[in-house]
Amino acid sequence: MSARTPSGPLTPIRFGIIGAGFIARWFVEAADAVADARIVAVTSAHPERAAAFAAEHAIPAAFASVEEMLAAKDADGAPLVDVVYVGSPNLLHPEHTLAALEAGRHVLVEKPFAPTPDQARAMVAAARRNDRLLMEGWLPAFEPGTAVLRDNLRRLGPIRRALLVKEQYSSRMDAYRDGSLPPAFNPAMAGGSLMDLGVYPVSLAIHLFGAPTRVTAAGVLLDSGADALGTVVLDYAGTSTARQVQPAGFEVVCLHSKTSPAGTGSAIAGDHAVLTLDDCQWPQQIALRGPAVGTAGAGSTTGADRVKAAAGADAVQDLSVQRSGPVLAYELEAFCRLVRSGARESELHPLANSVAAVEVLYEARRQVGVRFPGDPD
Repeated sequence: MSARTPSGPLTPIRFGIIGAGFIARWFVEAADAVADARIVAVTSAHPERAAAFAAEHAIPAAFASVEEMLAAKDADGAPLVDVVYVGSPNLLHPEHTLAALEAGRHVLVEKPFAPTPDQARAMVAAARRNDRLLMEGWLPAFEPGTAVLRDNLRRLGPIRRALLVKEQYSSRMDAYRDGSLPPAFNPAMAGGSLMDLGVYPVSLAIHLFGAPTRVTAAGVLLDSGADALGTVVLDYAGTSTARQVQPAGFEVVCLHSKTSPAGTGSAIAGDHAVLTLDDCQWPQQIALRGPAVGTAGAGSTTGADRVKAAAGADAVQDLSVQRSGPVLAYELEAFCRLVRSGARESELHPLANSVAAVEVLYEARRQVGVRFPGDPD
């Protein structure tokens, strides 16, 4: 980012990180690439990990608790951190977000926003009450591939169906099978496939079409009580979505799995064409297919595509994009712009979408039989 004033560069936005796991490493990589962001502190439930993380990444301060980090001052007596990045386990997102908001800090909280709708709504209320910026770190909203989907959705005509998939063999699965219980498969920490991976297709559906009218879910549970994989069907029966007016209803089938490798692509089909994409998290290989699809303009079209179109088969327009930089860089750059502008939520990924996704995931968990601490009786 290159925000400047006539008198020179602005002071970087100072971030404090909660958590010292792999997602915190991704955040450090993003901050190194975004000039407007500077990480000045880290805390973890395991103080020794925070200290080691700070030493490894040249972060000036490590704290033994969230409270200590929020109370810390700089040399001028001002709060040490401007923004808190919540990268703790899923179950702790509401607690840590609320603590930071009540302390007067802006908050970027990792997906999933919260385990339950009541917690999600309490987080939004706290942001409003304290006049602070709050945003869920659902990175697809800010990816260039997702912008391609938004820009081309109307070319499909009335939407008839969609299949959105996020499958990824978990790096913690081997440890779980060996007898450990990592947070990713521990319902006591709000782990499981729905929360870690299902959030991507569910949130993408909400991002593109709005909140569904009905949720139907099925899944496979592990012995721990967390889900390993499943299906969530979102019904848009006769709805007018945020991006299109639908003359009839349609369904979005969301597949998620932490026990199988990626391999199944996603597609959004309408009367006129079909959009295909490789990954709901960071779509890059994107194509528009249909008998009326033109090949001029955006994207590249291969000779084979033109032969298929000339022979009467569906024309194919390649809309693929290449992303650049660290995983979280687009998201972090967008968040820094919001801080600088004085915004209190993202127009591209509003808080209403985050709450709607939590409502869908909660209902899906209820139907599948996954329960977390804090769930209503």
